[in-house]
Amino acid sequence: PLREGDLGEKAIPPLMGVYIDKVVRDDSKPNMKYDPTHPDANANGYVAYPNINPVVEMADLIEATRAYQANVSAFQSVKTIANSAIDILKS
Repeated sequence: PLREGDLGEKAIPPLMGVYIDKVVRDDSKPNMKYDPTHPDANANGYVAYPNINPVVEMADLIEATRAYQANVSAFQSVKTIANSAIDILKS
């Protein structure tokens, strides 16, 4: 089986794991909705909800899932080729 060190210097470090480039604070204003009966309402009756768009979040999730699936497929191809090469060398 392939191990991380099997590719040697030809391995591209970003492809060998997950790296975080940076963490950024989101200073966008919350969505203010008027609901004076809500327990978290301010003095004017508005409630602050997070500025999150579920459609955008779902699209990001789908994109990440497809990228992961593509990486798994590429890794499986490399693994199959390497195993075939090993079998040829054993013959």
